[in-house]
Amino acid sequence: MDKIDVIIIGAGIAGITTAYYLQKNFPNITYKIMESRSDVGGTWDQMKFPGVRADNDMYTYGFSFNPWQGSIIGKGQEIKRYINDTAEKFNIKEHIIFDTQVSELFWKNNQWTTKTNHKNFTSQYVICSTGSRDRKNPHLPKFKNENKYQGKIVHTQAWGNTDYKDKNVTIIGSGCTAITMAPSIIKEAKTVTLVQRSPAWIINIDSQEKSSRGYKTFEVLKDYIFSRFFKKSLRKKIIATDPYYNETTTPSYDYWDQRPASSLDQDYFRAVESNKVSIERQGISNWETTGVKLQNGKVINSDITVMATGGNAQLLGGIDIFVNNKKVNINSTSWYRGMMFSGIPNLFAHAGYINFSWTARCEIVSRRICRTVDYMKKKQLTSCTPKYLGEKSKPSIQANYVLRAMDQFPNRTYKFYQNYLVEYLIFKWTKINDGAVDFK
Repeated sequence: MDKIDVIIIGAGIAGITTAYYLQKNFPNITYKIMESRSDVGGTWDQMKFPGVRADNDMYTYGFSFNPWQGSIIGKGQEIKRYINDTAEKFNIKEHIIFDTQVSELFWKNNQWTTKTNHKNFTSQYVICSTGSRDRKNPHLPKFKNENKYQGKIVHTQAWGNTDYKDKNVTIIGSGCTAITMAPSIIKEAKTVTLVQRSPAWIINIDSQEKSSRGYKTFEVLKDYIFSRFFKKSLRKKIIATDPYYNETTTPSYDYWDQRPASSLDQDYFRAVESNKVSIERQGISNWETTGVKLQNGKVINSDITVMATGGNAQLLGGIDIFVNNKKVNINSTSWYRGMMFSGIPNLFAHAGYINFSWTARCEIVSRRICRTVDYMKKKQLTSCTPKYLGEKSKPSIQANYVLRAMDQFPNRTYKFYQNYLVEYLIFKWTKINDGAVDFK
């Protein structure tokens, strides 16, 4: 059994970010990254559907320590190469163990034992960088009579080599994936029908826009803050100035209540204006032989039905966690600053923003982890364990995939703000020993 200082689980954005800051702050630290896939990239290694790209600007989504140099919206494979290049540039890749699935974590005798499909490791710390979605089991809504349908059903998360050339395609969903996918698919598909139970807010991005991380950070935060204080006026302004929005295309929720989807150079808006694309804003009743039947009775005939219906929530990669031989139920914990869980020592995890880029939070959390480790080293401490604080509350992340899985998330969030500026200042300046964590 190999003993090292830190185990990082996941070699996507969060894992690479964590490794960079550990190396920077502790040059002699020993660590390994456990990656279940055969390459780096996480989401960007997995997602292969047509048109896959970032749903926010790359100036804020890119690493601050290795700024993005490409277009403001990166394509999936471009982002994957960027993550790989970053891992190689900072000598992180040599610490990654690929094709390694972590199944269990055991805390006993002031150390973690990480059980994998190959061998076990012991470490003082574990940092879970697996995101908050189940990468193996996507969200697949079930409708009656699915076995009747004679076409192909495919989820965007498991796209594979789906052939849609000259085919009638139905895309179910109204989120970022559906919005980015439609303009790409119509280039080869015969027809595309978008089935959307409700419309979404969509922002157009100019592919030629040049900016900087600092300015885009300011711009996005300004936009978000304005949307919180002036919900009604902003809603009216968008509807009045954007010809796309009318009584059938305006979302029921307010701007920035969920992450807006992105149209690049008006590609989505041009697509829905073409004679090859149609939109149905109805719920689905059941499957028929030729396609889906809507609640209004209309049948959408298609050769391929694409489920752009998002993912299922999953914290800590679905790994079983044991503390002193007792299995931990995450739903019975409180979520400390969106990075630790009550009753679980020396375990850190990443969670992202709805109103800002995933990478930005990964960076401030990574720096906070390093501050915590440094504090413990100086005080000669061996463990830090968040306390259970308060009664049940709603999670700070109000995304649909989270709300569908309330029983899998901590029943209390403690000082976890969906606000990058607030958290940046708090993570940087508040004391490590803030009274909410037991140090030993």
